[in-house]
Amino acid sequence: MKIFLTNNDFHEVGFVGPKFTWCNNKKGVDRILERLDRCFLNPVAISSKNWFFVRHLAQVASDHCPILLNFTVQQASKKILRFEDVWASNKASMAVLEKVWRRNYKGNALKILNRKMKKSLKALYFWGKAKMQNLLSLKKELLFQIVELQLK
Repeated sequence: MKIFLTNNDFHEVGFVGPKFTWCNNKKGVDRILERLDRCFLNPVAISSKNWFFVRHLAQVASDHCPILLNFTVQQASKKILRFEDVWASNKASMAVLEKVWRRNYKGNALKILNRKMKKSLKALYFWGKAKMQNLLSLKKELLFQIVELQLK
């Protein structure tokens, strides 16, 4: 079986539930429990955008536990925007913020503040991406050079 699985590049899917999927339905020392039932996927299925797992269900009318293959499509998650310190060090970022804060928004004071904060962060993100994308790579390069100089 191992040779077949290896030759065909099949991989076992993780499972949730009882460890054993088969029982000989005997009691005491004669009872035998085994994990006979398994689920395998090929690389195409594994590399898809789905998340797979097997659930071992309760044994009811058979000596085998039914197994259920679950899969869910992974949703593209929203990117979390965080304030970058490099934005504060550039005077041009102030103009981006002033433009956002000059806009008029409707709602109570708390909603307006929340909206302005969100819009500010989003505006800084896109401004930084457009204007300062090379700055982070330059920072990494300079840090690497500093480490090199310290090691000499």
